[in-house]
Amino acid sequence: MKKLLATGLGIGALAIGVYTGVSFYTAKVAEAKINELIAEVDDDVVIEYSQVSVNPLSADITVKDVSVAPIEAPAQAVKIDQVIVREFDDKSDFPTVVDASLKGIQFDIGEMNDPAFDSFMKQAGYDGTVALNLDTKYEYDEASGEVTLEQFRFGAKDLGYLEATLKLGNYSPDTPSTAGVTLHSAEIVYRDDSFAETVMASMAAESNQDVEQFKTQLVSGISQNAQLFVSADDPTVMAVIEETKAFIEDPKGFSVSANPQQPVSVIDLMSAGSPQVWVEMLNLEIEAN
Repeated sequence: MKKLLATGLGIGALAIGVYTGVSFYTAKVAEAKINELIAEVDDDVVIEYSQVSVNPLSADITVKDVSVAPIEAPAQAVKIDQVIVREFDDKSDFPTVVDASLKGIQFDIGEMNDPAFDSFMKQAGYDGTVALNLDTKYEYDEASGEVTLEQFRFGAKDLGYLEATLKLGNYSPDTPSTAGVTLHSAEIVYRDDSFAETVMASMAAESNQDVEQFKTQLVSGISQNAQLFVSADDPTVMAVIEETKAFIEDPKGFSVSANPQQPVSVIDLMSAGSPQVWVEMLNLEIEAN
């Protein structure tokens, strides 16, 4: 957790420094500003990088070969090939706009310190370091209190990408609780890039089956359990089950979208009595592939 917090703090400092420097349109001045911001957090993290460049047309800033580590554990550095900042509000206490990407976040599967997870990933053909990518863009309207997450995309080649969009209302960074915050809409989309198929093939091999036999067995088990525990008169849950089966049979991806007829209080959602109530409140839809 300390490593994660240190990484977030380090990337935040880089983003602020990078985008403040962009107003001068020179990599040299941008680099000086980055160094100034790094100095402000050097009691908590160690940040290193090799190069800063500025696109003269788009004003995008790119910082290459970034390393961020907790001050008490510099050997536990998170390495990132590129940090790209396209837009960043450095004038507000709570940034009203952020548009940035992290390319090539080096994740060592073994660092999870979970033997079961490590063994599972190795059996599925994933070993060593995976290069993850993150793209994010959001806007915050101080007057209306609306937060719009236009893009959140996280994943890696040969694994898949998780994408999310979100719109909230009545949000204030000065209020620590979720009181008054409303959910207008949200969507989560997963696009598989062979990960699900590879994992199922690995699990099938463990049980001396080919992958199609394994899929058939999984789908059959879901259908049998549904007959025992789910009412056929519950179309929403039955639709979820059918989409789950469709994903198993052809795991290209799935989406979960929430489009309530009117904004829903986050407090009301948290106090909802069951998942079924959530489904109804959010007008939730799940679709495979």
